[in-house]
Amino acid sequence: MKITKNVLFKNDLKEFLNLINSDNFPWYYNDKTAHIKSNINSKHTYEAPQMTHKLIHNGEINSDWLKVMSPILDNIYKDVDINGIIRMKFNLLFPYKYKKNEKHCTPHIDNEEYKGNRILLFYPEDCDCYTYFFKNKKVWKKVKVTGNTLIDFDGKIYHAGSHPVKNTKKIVLNINYM
Repeated sequence: MKITKNVLFKNDLKEFLNLINSDNFPWYYNDKTAHIKSNINSKHTYEAPQMTHKLIHNGEINSDWLKVMSPILDNIYKDVDINGIIRMKFNLLFPYKYKKNEKHCTPHIDNEEYKGNRILLFYPEDCDCYTYFFKNKKVWKKVKVTGNTLIDFDGKIYHAGSHPVKNTKKIVLNINYM
């Protein structure tokens, strides 16, 4: 796992945030964050809705916004060796009232059918929540959502996000690549 801070220049980050926070950027409702069965059962797991926007799905362009954002997106992963993008999507999560002991959404693997894939998570803004990574069905690493930060990790690692508590929203760009 590699964590890179200060990924974008200040002006690029500002433009990126203006694009995804604009009234023109479409978001689509999903009733949960993980739509696959998990091999990890945890009393700390919950599910809640999120909004998404898929730029690339199954290796195919899925949104006209990809062209608009390409110069900035290229700068996000400029130091990553990418042979092909399987999926690129934004997740938008709103505050969620956790029940006692709930900490994270369903642990999952993205695009399990692709062997050797990797995942990039880019957080454009700070948020009062975490991303959890699992080994041997237990939390192995907990990473605070910090603005302008990129996480690169093996696609076989189970991971789970969480919703903000005090912040008004959490945005993450999720890129699955080969």
